Amino acid sequence: MPAMPPFLRALLLCCLALPSPAMGTARLSLDDGWRACGSAPAAPAAPLQQLLKRGQLLCVERDLVLAATPESAQVLVLSALAASEVWLDGVLIGSNGQPASRAADERPGNIDVVFPLAPRQLAAGTHQLRLRLSTQRVPARLDAPLHALWLQEQQAYQAAQAWRKLPPLLLAGALGAIALLFLGMTLRYRRRPHWAVFTALCLAAALLLVAESWRGIAGYAYPAHLARLYAVSGLTWLFAALLPLYFHAAYRYRRAWLAAALLLPGIALAGALATHFDSQCRLMFFAGLTASLGMNLAALRQRLPGSRSGTAIAVAACALFGLADRQFAEGGFAVVVCLLLLPLCAQLLAQLLRERDSAARAQQLENQLLRRSMQPHFLMNSLSLISELHAQAPAAAEAFIEALGAELRMLNEFAQQPSIALAQELALCHNYLDIMATRLQQPCSLQVDGAAADIRVPPALLLTALENAFSHNRYRHGARFVLHSARLAQTQVLTLSLPQGAARPHAGSGLGEQYIRASLHAVFGDAARYASERHAAGWRLTFTLPAAPCMY
Repeated sequence: MPAMPPFLRALLLCCLALPSPAMGTARLSLDDGWRACGSAPAAPAAPLQQLLKRGQLLCVERDLVLAATPESAQVLVLSALAASEVWLDGVLIGSNGQPASRAADERPGNIDVVFPLAPRQLAAGTHQLRLRLSTQRVPARLDAPLHALWLQEQQAYQAAQAWRKLPPLLLAGALGAIALLFLGMTLRYRRRPHWAVFTALCLAAALLLVAESWRGIAGYAYPAHLARLYAVSGLTWLFAALLPLYFHAAYRYRRAWLAAALLLPGIALAGALATHFDSQCRLMFFAGLTASLGMNLAALRQRLPGSRSGTAIAVAACALFGLADRQFAEGGFAVVVCLLLLPLCAQLLAQLLRERDSAARAQQLENQLLRRSMQPHFLMNSLSLISELHAQAPAAAEAFIEALGAELRMLNEFAQQPSIALAQELALCHNYLDIMATRLQQPCSLQVDGAAADIRVPPALLLTALENAFSHNRYRHGARFVLHSARLAQTQVLTLSLPQGAARPHAGSGLGEQYIRASLHAVFGDAARYASERHAAGWRLTFTLPAAPCMY
């Protein structure tokens, strides 16, 4: 895996090192021990979670027993889909909205509210805590209005909230900047499908982080909670669907429409299996991670470039997801996204740098190919032959001119591409052999054994080998070349057999061999090999190329 840029490494370590919101923040849960207001002390108590239902006005109270007076200010934190009033020892300490027995009379409160309490209000002893809650406008799908009620030291609460907001906001900003960066690269450079998908993936993740954090950052009235949950669910589905599609595009599998048709509804179905929003999001995210891991394992089995690091990233993300499953919405998502997208971003940036270097080398190879193909002696010999044929056989001269023009046109077109289909290379070779057959007045041919589909080679790779053969050999009775193509494991092997002719004095500079090796390295890197060996009937050149992946 390529080295990660320093700023990405620092941000990743920051997100991984930040503590969980609950770390080091002792708090007293107040969910249990509630009775209806005015009931006898002996009346059975119940958790507030069971008592508070949708569409009601509820008044409940409980005893709050404190062993010692706290040394610092405390906060009573209420998280509920309700308008509320909180009373302590008969004194109203705060209200959130306006509780009422009818929806028309209720003024909805915020979903989260904090009531500060001074130490003198919580002196050691027994206190009576009373709540008036109305849930008249809770959406029908949300049947659990109470989320949490606890008492906590004020500074600890504020620190926990700061740590809870900081990583998602930092990461969302970083992902937004990365998305803009890759959007610019996609528009400026060659448009790569996986770049576009990665841009959309970063945007979806940034929006999801903002949507997850919005409740703690800005707050909102509790009836808007359902809209935010739908936004979070939809963005989770989008992220979970884009993640495997990114790997699908990065490994250049075919049938993207089929992959999308299977992935998108499949992830939506995974979310539909659960009724709770958090469970839906976890299942959809797990489905996306599983599909991504499957894509990487398939690529690893085929030994595709980048599959090792991609598989390692997917495995680590799945493991981290399992560890953070219960607290996934509270911060686990941010950490998993750190581990997923930032290394992928580093990978793509390193790929871009490699491609820029490859493009510079390809430009050099293009210039070298064009210079070598416009050799003066080749043109002079061809022009001399045209002059002779024009006087003796005008039709043959016209066919030769057409073949020569076609050769130069194809060379000019192919030289501008880093790689071409083997079928195009063979057309170039056949045309060249037609030219040489006319010049030598002897048959020259290339026989192809094996499949040529889905094979790409650097331009003029085989043509260079044929030119070298004619430069070093004098074929008095023509020449028959044989190209054999075979797929072995994860490689494609091309074997070109060159017949031996009478030795021709040749003071070459070895540019042909240099071009073959340099062009193979420019296109395939270290994954390609070239070897030449002499045998009794001539020479055998072997080109070992990485095989195209088995597309599905």
